[in-house]
Amino acid sequence: MSGWRGPVGSGPASTAVLDLPDAAQTAVADEPTSRPSRPALIDGALLGLALGGGALLRLIDLGGVGLNSDEAVYASQAASLAGNPHFTGLFPVVRAHPLLFQVLASPFYATGTPDVPGRYLSALFGLGTIGLVFVLGTVLYGRRTGVLAALLLALMPYHVIISRQILLDGPMTFFATAALVCLALFGRTERRQWLVVGGACLGLAALSKETAIILVASMFVFLALVSHLWRPVRHVVLATAAAVGLALTYPLVTAVSGGSHSGQSYLLWQLTRQPNHSFAFYLTTVPRSIGLAVLAVAALGLVLCRRVWSWREVLLLSWAGVPFVFFEVWPVKGFSYLLLAAPVIAVLAARPIVWLAERRPSRALNRVIAASVAAACAISLLVPAVFSVARTSSTALAGAGGTPGGREAGRWVATHTPQGAQLMTIGPSMANLLQYYGGRRSDGLSVSPNPLHRNPTYHPIVNADAALRAGTYQYIVWDSYSAKRSPTFAAKAQQLARRFGGLVVHTERVSGKPAVIIYQVIP
Repeated sequence: MSGWRGPVGSGPASTAVLDLPDAAQTAVADEPTSRPSRPALIDGALLGLALGGGALLRLIDLGGVGLNSDEAVYASQAASLAGNPHFTGLFPVVRAHPLLFQVLASPFYATGTPDVPGRYLSALFGLGTIGLVFVLGTVLYGRRTGVLAALLLALMPYHVIISRQILLDGPMTFFATAALVCLALFGRTERRQWLVVGGACLGLAALSKETAIILVASMFVFLALVSHLWRPVRHVVLATAAAVGLALTYPLVTAVSGGSHSGQSYLLWQLTRQPNHSFAFYLTTVPRSIGLAVLAVAALGLVLCRRVWSWREVLLLSWAGVPFVFFEVWPVKGFSYLLLAAPVIAVLAARPIVWLAERRPSRALNRVIAASVAAACAISLLVPAVFSVARTSSTALAGAGGTPGGREAGRWVATHTPQGAQLMTIGPSMANLLQYYGGRRSDGLSVSPNPLHRNPTYHPIVNADAALRAGTYQYIVWDSYSAKRSPTFAAKAQQLARRFGGLVVHTERVSGKPAVIIYQVIP
């Protein structure tokens, strides 16, 4: 590892240009001072295309479908933080995750039942991540790599899908990518201040979603493998203290406010949750959304360029590898958990394409081949990205789109059921939506009575027959999304509706098929 050094020369301040890759140094040297060169104009146009196309994919028709269950939880937390009376009695502020994003979104949820503002905020974090990937690629491998990496991330369906939703992974990835940029600048200049700033950015990422704290391990793996960057140790300690110190502000605040017991309950639930996907989930489902062609180019580039690996590749692989291993071992596998790796994959895929374009001899031919590969990768991402924007309301993958009919059913509940009415649903996903849009207490049949196997916020229905006889619930709600996930409890909901004289009072249809059916029952 002793050869994996960052800058060359006597000092970091004097090596800003010398530390660039050869192709980038040539580009900088050849650029006239009076006006931009043709390559610079092309790069600028591609960067504009990346930001413009990325904005279009992330912002168009954000209100076309209603919220899904996770979105409803985070938006309701923002509303409860703002003191919105529609939400404060139904959704507690302290739940499973920190509140940085919810605090930022809370001014938009002070009144009414809005759902779209949080999506716009999430999309802006996504656009910011595209810009940071441009900076990351430029710092590591030169401007052209930065431009192409930004374009690949802008079109990547995985990043597009998650950036269009009120999820914590998008803001977390923004701050994590900012930390990665700081570490790249640290490796290039060996200025220790960048390491500390990177640690602070990691703390902000952990305040967005607590799982980002595993990137501290990525940082340690990188520093351990590139040993000359480890010293002096005090800067590593300061960076770790900045990351952990900021991350700890959330549990400290909840403890002071009296919510530490709830936080501990959520932690216990997270640690004891049952697996929700197979071991191969991250090897089969997620790669298709990232882009198989992009993954293939990134892997091929690592193999072809293995003889010239430096601290740069060590940094990128450490950053993506540690979260992948952690979440692969972790029983619970969320669709959005590996978003942290998306910026790294974009840079690793852009690098060999630019390397091929700059390679001699046959440079003209290489440029044609590189352009063809870049275009193929972009098209392979754009088509599914556009398709994902058009089909988010029909997906059955949790965290990957809206819940069919949920918003419309919730609004019907708000206007057609009496205050104080309570609804019985198949599972907590539809219950969250009915509470969000309808403002009526809703509980799921599938919620486990065992405290170790349920989200502490959810209330189990221990004896559904007794609760219906007592008139605790006046409505039973069947929905297609929950029925696919819990067919046993879906059948039980329909059985209870028949047993208690359920009358269909409302049906929501999607593509001509029933998506939500609401039964009014008689004790």
